[in-house]
Amino acid sequence: MDFNLMPLVVLLFQIYLFLTVFYLLLDNREPAETFAWIFIFILMPGVGVFFYFILGHNGRKRYRRDKKLPQIIAKNLVDLFSPLNRIQNQIIDAVKNPDRTYQDDLMLLLYKNSKALITTNNKAVFFHDGKSKFDALIADIEKAERFIHMEYFIWYAGPDALGLKLKELLIRKAKEGVEVRILYDYSGCFFTMSPSYRKELREAGVQIYPFFNYLSPFRFHTINYRNHRKIVVIDGRIAYTGGMNVGQEYIDGGSRYPHWRDTHVKFEGGAANPLQAIFAIDWYNTTNNTCCFDSKYYPGIEESAKAEDGLPVQFPTSGYDTVWPALLHLYFAMITMAQKSITIVSPYFVPDAGLLTGLKVAAMRGLDVKVIMTGVPDNPLPYWAAYSYFDELLRAGVKIYQYTKGFMHAKMISIDGQVCSVGTTNFDIRSLKLNYEVNAVFYDEKTTAEIDAQIALDLQSCRQVALADLNSISIGAKLRNSLARLLSNIL
Repeated sequence: MDFNLMPLVVLLFQIYLFLTVFYLLLDNREPAETFAWIFIFILMPGVGVFFYFILGHNGRKRYRRDKKLPQIIAKNLVDLFSPLNRIQNQIIDAVKNPDRTYQDDLMLLLYKNSKALITTNNKAVFFHDGKSKFDALIADIEKAERFIHMEYFIWYAGPDALGLKLKELLIRKAKEGVEVRILYDYSGCFFTMSPSYRKELREAGVQIYPFFNYLSPFRFHTINYRNHRKIVVIDGRIAYTGGMNVGQEYIDGGSRYPHWRDTHVKFEGGAANPLQAIFAIDWYNTTNNTCCFDSKYYPGIEESAKAEDGLPVQFPTSGYDTVWPALLHLYFAMITMAQKSITIVSPYFVPDAGLLTGLKVAAMRGLDVKVIMTGVPDNPLPYWAAYSYFDELLRAGVKIYQYTKGFMHAKMISIDGQVCSVGTTNFDIRSLKLNYEVNAVFYDEKTTAEIDAQIALDLQSCRQVALADLNSISIGAKLRNSLARLLSNIL
């Protein structure tokens, strides 16, 4: 390099750094996250800005809700849901437990931060293994008469046995005149779903699209906002959500794992309508088609507004186009409201500062706090990052367990034997702040006891992490874990 140009290069670098840092500061991020991006800007001039645009861009702040479709209850769904919306306060009064005063606070929080409506006329069946879930789902698809709406983060096509079986079944149902619509995440299915697989479905009449296709020049900045939801709605009466994607490995572990542990839920009743509304908005955001807002897809809302018996459930969601990170609020509220016990089950454990403090304070208050994560990782980055949190949590009294029987993919949180949540949301920053997610929240002792019983079974296949385990980790591995933690705040 010509040394006479050095002053100019230095000046240009200073201007570049000033402008990028100025822009970054306006986002008002957490200090650790801000410094992480500044470090990247310095380390990789120019390239760092590109990474920020696709990985760190704060779309939630810049999303124009006055010109785009609001999330959860779209404007043209307000009238449909008005009977249920009008009685939300009555439902909260009926459901809340006088011995657990925080339940009504939690219901009200989720109604305010994501317009999550509570339905009460529901039945729920939990599946803790893939075979039982997909056997039930396939049986329900076989009986579908009007429509099948499916939304998954990952969908394995051929030669995957489950993917092939579903393809043939959905093609047959479409030829029978059943409306079949499928959304899949472009990132999640980038290597798993072939063009020929989609072509066969489309030629049979199945409508299938990649959610929020970020390869579009107008949506490239949304590459980091992935649709991690798993939703199926059949005829507006049956719905599924939970942790399982479409693939044979969710049944038998596939070629990578000896066992796959997951949790999914089937709903019958009014709960299908909020899940259908979530699908309808995702469908609109992808296709600009409003067909899924028609009242024929929402049977039984009037009955939901009158029903007094059944299982109360609420579906908070969050994503690129929501005002608030509602699932982060949910986890934070459950942790800080708990009075006796907290149990978290997640494949990954990468909490933000607020959740980390909440768990430590809860343990030091004398609560029984347990964290169960996978001990057989699929992604090394969050697995390494989790270790960087263990020391302070263990010293505060939090019990940490790693599931060793296979891959733990369930996403659950339970408090006090009173309230629990099952859904798509991992206990990590990506799920809580970036992804499109949905959880089911149950205000029911019997349901929570069922989840707690499954967790007790899971603990039999876990090893407990001790401080002595951390002391045996080499300096190099500790540095690796700390670097993974730094990156996990921005990826």
